[in-house]
Amino acid sequence: MLTIASIVDAVASPFAVWRTLRGIEPEMCDGRPRYVVGNAAVSFPVRWGGGRYMLKCYTRPSDRLAAIYGEALHARELCVIDFAGAYHWVDCLLAEYVEGCTLDEALCKASTAEEYAALARSFDCLATEILLLERAHGDLKPENIIVCEDGVMQAIDWDAAYVPMLKGQRSVEIGTAAYQHPLRDMSFYDKHLDDYSIAFISTFLHLAELRPDVMEYYRQHREPPFMPKDLVGRSRMLMPTLALLVEEFARRGMAREYQVAMLLRSPYVRLFDLEYIFSVKVSHGNDLSQAALEFDERGRWGVQCAGEWILPPFYTSAIGISEGVALMELGAYRHFVRLSDGVVLRSFDAQSNVGPLREGCTTERMADGGERIIRVVVD
Repeated sequence: MLTIASIVDAVASPFAVWRTLRGIEPEMCDGRPRYVVGNAAVSFPVRWGGGRYMLKCYTRPSDRLAAIYGEALHARELCVIDFAGAYHWVDCLLAEYVEGCTLDEALCKASTAEEYAALARSFDCLATEILLLERAHGDLKPENIIVCEDGVMQAIDWDAAYVPMLKGQRSVEIGTAAYQHPLRDMSFYDKHLDDYSIAFISTFLHLAELRPDVMEYYRQHREPPFMPKDLVGRSRMLMPTLALLVEEFARRGMAREYQVAMLLRSPYVRLFDLEYIFSVKVSHGNDLSQAALEFDERGRWGVQCAGEWILPPFYTSAIGISEGVALMELGAYRHFVRLSDGVVLRSFDAQSNVGPLREGCTTERMADGGERIIRVVVD
């Protein structure tokens, strides 16, 4: 019977039998190879051919690995002898070693809003890259994401991935429940496997940016304080947990984060609007005299200048533009947003009925019919 211990012994042995990877040198700690045990493999940091790599030895064969990894997979590469004396040829993956820590570790180390905001931005960049691929990871979660030394993130452990070569087949697993749509099953297997995980992780990271206190639960339990099953609903009413998340983003004027969070209620595993939301590019430095309110084909509002978005079309309504500031509505709030850089200058409850700027001030119409002048732009 093939065991973790027998694989470790084989990699550590100077007499190990390799088909093509002769000369592998595992990194040692206290006389034993350093290794990490996963769901179906053992991974070792190793030296080979002058470079540093991660060697992954699989405990059971899979005919999909060649389609996923191509030439990086070395089929039947290492001979392992089990405790009964039987011989096993195991598949090995040799991948470039990525310096850094997992997103899980980075989240536990971080403590300030600025640190969480940086992690959220970096993850959103990774998410944009993944959504543009014709493949999908299949089990995206903080433990499967490396935060490199320069802050850039990379996804690792693509064993459950979808690639076009496997089109028409069923998934071999449904990913980690804490980051997957509750209705995902083995029959759902295409390039949209990561949609819900991306929206969920992005929302969680941006919430940590606003509420660093929520991370105390994560540090203790190694999972978010809410689960996908708490968010998905079958009616137009938001589930209570999701309503609180959406309210937080609406109140802060975080339009893109608001729209991503709204997708988490979807009864469908594929999130049809997600790729569009992540793909919208925002440009600053334009001639703001040409700025105009525009709505996209989805009926959401933004601001365009010379055909480019300077405020993304993620707002629920738009009131007007004056003095280089747009008055936009998001959920139950109105926000004065500076067009030159997208900064929210001031926010109000939508029921306050504030209007566009005039000499840096807005007028709030009171319930008793009176008015109150409020300065928004401070020189």
